[in-house]
Amino acid sequence: MTLTVHRVTPDDWESHRDLRLEMLQAAPDAFFTQFADVVDVDEDTWRGRIATQCHFQARLEGDPVGSVGVWDDPETPGDAATLVAMYVAPRARGAGVGERLVQAVLDEAAERGRRRVVLEVTVGNVPAIRLYERMGFVADGTRHPLPRKPELEELGMERVLETPVPEAGSDVGG
Repeated sequence: MTLTVHRVTPDDWESHRDLRLEMLQAAPDAFFTQFADVVDVDEDTWRGRIATQCHFQARLEGDPVGSVGVWDDPETPGDAATLVAMYVAPRARGAGVGERLVQAVLDEAAERGRRRVVLEVTVGNVPAIRLYERMGFVADGTRHPLPRKPELEELGMERVLETPVPEAGSDVGG
């Protein structure tokens, strides 16, 4: 099977919209955005949002089966990028889609010069927590109630990115 991951562009608006609607219906407690918030959004709005955000989409044999976003959260220290809106369709779970999407976020964060990637995951979402742990994330010690459903908790996790090795002869460190 051929699995590809690419950065979403405004021309991907329909497949991005369809995945977003699918994920918000399939796992409403996993995301801040709710289905009702986006179900009636028009094409121009979708295109505009995509143009100002960074999302990656996974396709298995050409079928859009997963997505993830990278956000520079103004409330997070500047050395971190935030992984948001991770979703793998049930039909593609176990095919390596989650790992490829997380890797796309790690690569994007490194390109942006970030030292860490942070995320929040619902405490009971064991498959997602295991995926993040496999990808090198560790719990950061934070937990807080989900804003719109306080009986659920979110767990903070982070992954420190590899720091580049200074080139021979550089003045870094001394």
